[in-house]
Amino acid sequence: MNPAKAYAHLFSPLGGDAGDNYRAPNILTFLRSTHVPLKVAALRKSGARYAFLGVPFDEGSVGKPGSEDGPREFRLASQEYFPYWFEYGVDLHGTAVDCGDVSMPKVSPDVARERVYRAVREVLKAGLVPILCGGDRSISIAGAKALSDHLGRKRMGYLHFGAHLDMADSWAGERNLGVCALARITELKNLDAANVAHVGARNSMNPKDHVDLARRRRIRFYPMFELLDHGIYPPVAEALDKVWSGTAGQYLSFNFNVMDASAAPGVTAAEPGGVEAREMMRIADMIAGKGGLSVIDVTELCPIFDVSGTAARLAACVVMRIMAALAKERGDVIDPKLRRTDLIKAARAPRR
Repeated sequence: MNPAKAYAHLFSPLGGDAGDNYRAPNILTFLRSTHVPLKVAALRKSGARYAFLGVPFDEGSVGKPGSEDGPREFRLASQEYFPYWFEYGVDLHGTAVDCGDVSMPKVSPDVARERVYRAVREVLKAGLVPILCGGDRSISIAGAKALSDHLGRKRMGYLHFGAHLDMADSWAGERNLGVCALARITELKNLDAANVAHVGARNSMNPKDHVDLARRRRIRFYPMFELLDHGIYPPVAEALDKVWSGTAGQYLSFNFNVMDASAAPGVTAAEPGGVEAREMMRIADMIAGKGGLSVIDVTELCPIFDVSGTAARLAACVVMRIMAALAKERGDVIDPKLRRTDLIKAARAPRR
């Protein structure tokens, strides 16, 4: 527990100015965090561990449009939570900054992908963990390439949660669409097939050529029925071991259609028969148990089809649970004896 830090934000508002920003933010940022320019010096000076990057891009989607609105809804969902997570005894206040949205020129997908790449590289150079929120699945191509180049010759791991393999070598002649994401990512020089895992594939939006390419490249994917037959957690634990084994950096990618459609209706391609919300909460703990990661991305949130913000809230909750569990792993816990009355007395005490 940091003795120099103020902790009034851990408690519900008392009234007056203290309650001004709850559910009525003046500036919409992830976790009500400070907006920081996307510059190495500014990011390092912030003292944060994570930098949020909105990527409002859906020109790589072959399904329903609308994922460009995902970053806004993710930010809004994050503000429905307080920074204190009682299950872990940690405070996320000040652990993240928000760098705003990457500027997306719709007329040039190539330029858009280059800007995503540069944004992720900048955050990594500063020593922070980028949290990318798209946007369609194709943003993962640029994000993974950025981590790969950042690591140089060091080995990289890649883990994707989703209902679709996204292993199209090309789709209608295009090679950088969302459905091509894993095909492009598994071509990275320092990403060995032994360190790649895909969890949650199911149903028939996985054409035979996608399955064939995954098998030809020796990509281990864990179909949803395998998770159901063996229990959710042992296959996930095996996937985590593959991705973290001997790697210097790990890319974690979520398409929340990995969830059952009832748990995450607000995605571009909702699928029945997926993971339940409570199971994903436990998976978040398992991920944090590996001790750290390099990049997190969330793709394919589609607010126009969301019901009461269900998918966006789930996505924000899972990402923050990973952050909270990692904070606990590091020992960044607050004193459980801390009470609001202590803070009020300290505030009223005369200054010397």
